[in-house]
Amino acid sequence: MTRTELPQSDLFPTIDLERLVANSGSENAKLLEACKSNGVFYLDFRNYAATRDIGRQTEAIYAVSDRYFEQPIEVKMKDLRKDQPASSDRGFKFYDFEETFEISHDEMQQGSSRLSGPLAENEPLLSEFHSHCHKASHLILSRLEEALNIPLRSSHRPGQPSETGLKLVAEPSFPTIADVPETKHTDSGTLTFVFYDKWGLQTHLAEKGPEDRTENWAFIPPPAPGCVVVHVANTLQRLSKNQLRSPVHRTSQPEDGQGKRYVLTYFLRPEDAAKTQAVAA
Repeated sequence: MTRTELPQSDLFPTIDLERLVANSGSENAKLLEACKSNGVFYLDFRNYAATRDIGRQTEAIYAVSDRYFEQPIEVKMKDLRKDQPASSDRGFKFYDFEETFEISHDEMQQGSSRLSGPLAENEPLLSEFHSHCHKASHLILSRLEEALNIPLRSSHRPGQPSETGLKLVAEPSFPTIADVPETKHTDSGTLTFVFYDKWGLQTHLAEKGPEDRTENWAFIPPPAPGCVVVHVANTLQRLSKNQLRSPVHRTSQPEDGQGKRYVLTYFLRPEDAAKTQAVAA
């Protein structure tokens, strides 16, 4: 598949953060429709004064990620969090096809983030970037709560422990498309923000009707500087009584060619007590 054959971004609407802050009725309606249909949209930070610099911050954190993940594996292994359950992603983790480092929102708020090397040197940058994502995610949740008349925020109360976090991901592309492993999944949290500058993220589009069983995958074009891809995750679909759609998605690549690829992912996850209640129910 060549670049010219890739689908265009008109499949995924752009929501203006500044208009959400202003509680624009038309923007709120656009947000709701995006979450109900494919469950994926772009969020544009650029028109809101407080987040106007996020494009520069994103580029700076890509550079920080490169410095961190290019360290020897024995250095990064010191950041492996052996004191956490397997379901938690805090700190350094490695897999067959990617390496990650997740920074906990709770620990960042408490001033107890366990960062090292390039991450520790850039903690103020990471903290401000994380804060922008966190505030934007809660605003989205608030607007959806108002539109659906469902208490979504009661599972995301400030100060309550949660696994919300910012994850830095090193996910190189493969020599050939045939080498790419199948990674299709849905996210277990509430909302996911994905910053990336190279083609790779695919989503499964909503079926056109009850008889539609086609494997309808589309690449989501990299967001413009100052924007981010946002998608609904499983907790939000459940809390919305399946009115909102948590899309199946995966990482792929549009053409052959090995190379570096960094992704910044912010996960808004429900408070721990809400997860326990959901399992019990």
